[in-house]
Amino acid sequence: MKDLEKSNVTMTKRWSIAKLAETYGALVTLSLIWGLAFVAIKIMEPMVTPINLTLLRWFIAGGAFLVLLPIFGKPRVPIERRDIPRLLLVSFANVVAYHLTINYSEGVVGAGLETLLVALGPIFMVILSAIFLRERHGRTIYLAILLAFAGSLILFFGTVQATGPSTIPGILEGVGTALSYATFAVFAKPLLQKFGARAVTIWVGLIGTAMLLPLLSGSFISQVIQLPISGWVAILYLSLLSTVFGYILFYTMIERGGVAKISIQLYLVPVFGIVGGVLILGESVTDFTLIGGATMLIAVGLTTVKTKPPHSGKTDSR
Repeated sequence: MKDLEKSNVTMTKRWSIAKLAETYGALVTLSLIWGLAFVAIKIMEPMVTPINLTLLRWFIAGGAFLVLLPIFGKPRVPIERRDIPRLLLVSFANVVAYHLTINYSEGVVGAGLETLLVALGPIFMVILSAIFLRERHGRTIYLAILLAFAGSLILFFGTVQATGPSTIPGILEGVGTALSYATFAVFAKPLLQKFGARAVTIWVGLIGTAMLLPLLSGSFISQVIQLPISGWVAILYLSLLSTVFGYILFYTMIERGGVAKISIQLYLVPVFGIVGGVLILGESVTDFTLIGGATMLIAVGLTTVKTKPPHSGKTDSR
């Protein structure tokens, strides 16, 4: 009997370790894919405008989602009228706002700095999830917010000092990217729990792509037909690996866990983004980048520290 109990305990521990390894393996994989996506965007910058880059990326991703629609696109339950405003908000924040701001911002600042600015996303996610999803967090979050703000100020002044005031719009757009990221991550949670991660990913992608159509202009075709091989490699990486696979993986993780805790995946995105910017693009790393980036990463880390919240709360899935 005791041997059987020990065997059950051992199997439970092994299962827990395997589950933990699977979770963190997914987080590292997504962080690597999204970190290098900033490098791919920088490669595309001289080839297409930010708007055309967004259009091309999502036209290809949208085509892939159309292929996946008959297989994985059926929601668990029928979509109701009350779900439509949230679905439209998530689609706009995910596809339109996030990708336009990130493309415009990276045209001004480097790939490494852009990933650090987007690392503000977890802080926004914690705040929004507490307000709208009623997720409860410990007092550590207040220290994290202060550190993140301090880190962003260091990056802000360091960049302005090095490049001049012309980079200020790019920095602000980077902060807007982080806010857009947090918005679609937080507001998607009830949809994911109700309809399933794969269905939500596909429908958000298709609706968001349709929202981009009014931005289509005559320059789109002329720029696309002139893309070199390196451009097509970069855009296929962005469309299929970073967008289709990346968002399915990301929304699946949000569906399975709390929104704030999933923000740990942004821990490594700046690391991979900076390393990729240095190795592939030859970008430089300044003292301001190191100090500001380290401060922000510590802040992001604090948002994932397990603390006992003052009151237990439940996620509002309405």
